[in-house]
Formats: sequence, C-alpha cells, structure tokens
Amino acid sequence: MTPADRISNVHDDASELLRELVSHRLPATVLREARAAGAHRAALYVIDIDGSCLIKLAGDEQFPELFQAPLGVGPELPSETIGEVQDIVASKIPDARLVPLWVRDRAVGVLVACGGASGELRGLADQAALALELGSGYTDVIHRARRRKAIDAAAEIQQDLLPPRIATVEGAHIAAGVLPGYEVGGDFFDYAENDDGLWLAVGDAMGKGNTAAAISSLAVGALRAARRNDATLEQAAQTVHEASFELGGPYQFLTAVFAVWHHKTGTLAWVNCGHPRPLLVDRDGGVSELVDEGTYPLGMFRRQRSFRRTEFRVQPGQRILLYSDGIPERRDGAGELFGMERVAHTLRACANATTAGAVRALQHAVLGFSPRPLRDDATILLVDTDPKR
Repeated sequence: MTPADRISNVHDDASELLRELVSHRLPATVLREARAAGAHRAALYVIDIDGSCLIKLAGDEQFPELFQAPLGVGPELPSETIGEVQDIVASKIPDARLVPLWVRDRAVGVLVACGGASGELRGLADQAALALELGSGYTDVIHRARRRKAIDAAAEIQQDLLPPRIATVEGAHIAAGVLPGYEVGGDFFDYAENDDGLWLAVGDAMGKGNTAAAISSLAVGALRAARRNDATLEQAAQTVHEASFELGGPYQFLTAVFAVWHHKTGTLAWVNCGHPRPLLVDRDGGVSELVDEGTYPLGMFRRQRSFRRTEFRVQPGQRILLYSDGIPERRDGAGELFGMERVAHTLRACANATTAGAVRALQHAVLGFSPRPLRDDATILLVDTDPKR
C-alpha cells in the first residue's frame, strides 16, 4: 500500500497531506483531517531543539502554546518518554489523547486530540510524521516553531549539520545531542551506517560563534565527501585536515574523533585528532577510557600529515561514548569542573536505561551542575551494542 493509499483510509481528502508537503499549510491540513476523523479539538506540537518543551505548531486556542516536557533528545522524543508526555498533557487537558508522530523509532512531534477514532488518528499521525519530516526542507514553518527563542547564525548552521538524534542500526542503538543549541555552534557529531561499518564522528572547532561554525560545517562536508568517496579512516582524517588547513588562519583548527564500528566482528577502529578519548561503558555501568595513539588537532602544521588508527574489540552489550570537552569541563559557580568522575557516575547510574535515556541523563547532569549558561558546546554520541536494551 502506498503512502497516499494509507492516508485515504483516514479521510477521502487526506491525500492532500502529500500535496501540502512542500507548503506552510501542512499544519492546518493535519488539523483539518484530525477533525474529519472525529476530533472536536486538536493541536499539533513539535519539540524544541533543546528537547525541553512541546511547542504548538498549530491548533485550537484552548490548547497551551507550550508544555514544559524536558524529555527529548534534541527535537525528538524516544519511545520510552511518550507515557510521561501523555501525563504532562493530561495534567492540563484531561480529556486529550496524545498520538506520537513516529519516524522509525523517534517521534518528531505529537498530535493532541479530544475525541476522534483512535485508529484513524494513528493513521493520520503516521502520515503527518512523514510529511513533517520531509516538508521541513521546503518551508521554515516547522523549524521556526521548534525555536522558543532567537537562535544565532552559528547555532543555526550547527543544527542544519546534525543527523537525527535517535536511530537504530544493525546491532545497535544510537543517541546523540548537542547543548546548548541556541548559541555557540562549534561542535558537531555525525554517523552513517555503510557496508564497511557504522561510521561515527564527534568534532570540536576552535573558538565560538561564526568562525567555529564555519570550520565545523567545512569539516562535516569534508568527512561526508571522504566517506562517500570510499575513503579509509586515515584518508578521511587527512581530507578533513586539508579542508581545515586551507582556511589558513592560525586559530582555525578543530579536534575530532573519527571511528568505524563493525557489527559482525565487534571491532571499533578510530583516529583521534587532539580530542578526548572515547569511553567504553560496560553492562554494569563501569567506565574506562580507550587508550589511543592520538595526534594533533586538524588544520595545524602542514598540509600532509600521518594519521594512525587504533583498534579495540567491543564486547556485545557494551556502550561506546564519544563526547566533547564541554561535558567534563563544565564549571559550577565556584569554578569546580564537572569532571570525568561525574561523567562516570552518571553513566553507572543509568546502566539499565535506554540509549536515549542515558544521553538525556548525562545532558541533565551537565545542565544541572550549574545555574549558569553553558559557555561551550556539550556534545554526546552514544552507541549501545545491546539492541535489546
């Protein structure tokens, strides 16, 4: 059955969702179809880029403009949080039903409806999720709604660089995020599941603001070009280095870890370019640092450099954590660092949590360590090799 066929099961004219895919009228179309499915009141919500709120994209005026719901990983909700989100919504609107907008294993928004046939609303939500995900490339309406305050240019670039925050690949779950989201903009993470394994990357450009965002943007482009040109890890590092080197400035460099994890062999191979070393998290939450032959940051010294990989056998059920120095170097009001001991303590405390739950726990711990705004990006990329967790 085609997407248009499935939409027609909701309402004869529901195929207009696909016709409105490239239009700012998409939210209004979703609401009209919700009412056609029997809802007497409805609203469509998306998650803000920090994962802290549901923000109304469109809907009846009786629905709040915003629900405080610090449960997302960036603008996505993992499946285990949906019950909590339902409780939050029900506390304000007791007769409301919450229907997640699923794209694979992450919700990109929620439809909140009072009344209506459950099956038809679920079918509508499935198609609305697809339309919302694809339509965001054609209109600013969805992106605008996800921002509860003004975002600076560097952070906007950063947001556009990032892949989905929650994903399932062969043999593993992935969750990742960058805080604070609305400013700074020098960090990035990236991943891709290819024939040669799961590629992973976390990078941190020197400085802040537009310069850092420009370096990061160039680095991500160079990395993806290298991957798509069938490069090795070492060749990918050289490609990113050359791109950064050609910028020319003495302070225009970045640190990064580029890695490939092979599901069948469990082998993790990585190249460390002046970046914090990867962490290995055991099933019981024990944390150890993976020792590597690190080298200098990218973009420094000379155009041609030598990069060497390190390899390690990851056991089934262990987790791999790549992160930026904004995590351990977060300071409280007295100047004390969050530090690696608190990173390890947080990871041990959520050993049985889902991948997304562990990322949220670490983000909340870093944010809660001080009332002051983050002065540096705090980036986390977690791979859980236990697909049942």
